[in-house]
Amino acid sequence: MDRLLWLQLIGIAAFNQVDYLMTLEALERGYKEANPLLASMVGTFQFPLVKLLLVPLLLIFMWQMRHRIGKSLVTLTWVPFAAYSMVVLYHRSILF
Repeated sequence: MDRLLWLQLIGIAAFNQVDYLMTLEALERGYKEANPLLASMVGTFQFPLVKLLLVPLLLIFMWQMRHRIGKSLVTLTWVPFAAYSMVVLYHRSILF
């Protein structure tokens, strides 16, 4: 269980970084941030803090809590893993 969860969390972290960079590129090309929670933060110091600091901190927290949460955490982490992979594919389709 730990190995699979570790790979999922690393994947989410990697997708998050790629999403951040591709979002910056899309914003430069005139696209808008699609996430309503982050849209108001674009162009402020909060945007990179949330994307580059908060998300990794949450992933570290999830890793540390894995034994308390149990096996369901592996199942639950597929949701953001799949979502981020779709976001990265979407970015790729509009940018390249």
